[in-house]
Amino acid sequence: MNSDLLYQGSDLMLDRLPLATIAREYGTPVYVYSASSIRGQVTRLMQSLGTIGSLRYAVKANANPALLALIFNMGLGADTVSRGEIQEALDAGCPADRIVFSGVGKTQEELTFALDHGIFINTESEEELTAIARLRTGVHVGIRINPGVDAHTHRYVTTGTEESKFGIPIDAAPDAFRLAMDAGLVPDTISCHIGSQITSLEPYRKSLARLLELHDSLMGDGISVSTLDMGGGFGINYAEGADFAVEDLQALLRRDVPQGMKLWFEPGRYIVGHAGTLVTRVLYRKRYARTFVVVDAGMNDLIRPALYQSHHAILPVTQRDSGPTPCDIVGPVCESADCFDRDISIPLPEQGDLLAICDTGAYGWSMSSTYNGRPLLPEVLIDDGEPVLIRERGR
Repeated sequence: MNSDLLYQGSDLMLDRLPLATIAREYGTPVYVYSASSIRGQVTRLMQSLGTIGSLRYAVKANANPALLALIFNMGLGADTVSRGEIQEALDAGCPADRIVFSGVGKTQEELTFALDHGIFINTESEEELTAIARLRTGVHVGIRINPGVDAHTHRYVTTGTEESKFGIPIDAAPDAFRLAMDAGLVPDTISCHIGSQITSLEPYRKSLARLLELHDSLMGDGISVSTLDMGGGFGINYAEGADFAVEDLQALLRRDVPQGMKLWFEPGRYIVGHAGTLVTRVLYRKRYARTFVVVDAGMNDLIRPALYQSHHAILPVTQRDSGPTPCDIVGPVCESADCFDRDISIPLPEQGDLLAICDTGAYGWSMSSTYNGRPLLPEVLIDDGEPVLIRERGR
């Protein structure tokens, strides 16, 4: 959980500012972000993985222009998966030569746009390699490899197994590299991304061993590979435990990766996940077979609990003295899946009380929708105790 989210007396504060003050000024529901949390996570990455490689922020995690500018100003590049994300990165000040374009289904228009802007492309199939070669030769590209490693995370965000749609199976990789060379491309990067919200080093250890074996085989065949793109997927602590230990990954890579080989990393959730808090207001309570607390935020605003069965800590913005009551925190959307948590034990809120849904900075607003005709939420950034509206409601 965000260490900048603390109680002062009975009031929940984010970066020394009461969340109740944000709710009064901007209404609810509202996403609130901590600039100091983002800076802290970037600094930790820079002091560990940044000492052995290059960091590129996964724009899909949260693409608010103010947050992108904050991250890029700290020296990170961008990992993108669409023309829209490339444009968002460019508009926020990221240099084109620090942008990577990945994704399993790039259109010809997107490939042309990336090539015209000098964006590095990680390819994901033999046919994509052929499509790029038809547009331009002499281009340096990466080839995403599926190493057949289970990241032991939710099946929707496990991307490195043999059943995954992503990348090229590692057994087929040598032929893909030769195809790229024969087509006039320069395949000098092995790319890999095995999943999201990974908390153990072991999947990275297994993946690295297989990728380095591939690297040695390619070099033996006269195919020069200079870069290893390890992707991202570094998990954070949503309820208990600790964030993924990036320092342990640094030690593994420093020990095993050949000297002189360039390393890239593409974290997203790890940078912005803790920074976000969704503030919502209690509309009604229903006490029958179950106790329901109906709030004004819905699954259209935060889809992760419904989609991934994820658990976010939920805290009262103003603490009450009453004892905990098991209840379900639910939203107003016409779906039974519109539930943020079941059987959570908190002091039963009153109508009008505020609740804070924690660690919603990644894949919160960026995955939101206008389902049920509901407007998109405003976003507020707190920087050094000062709130700034960085997105208006409904935009």
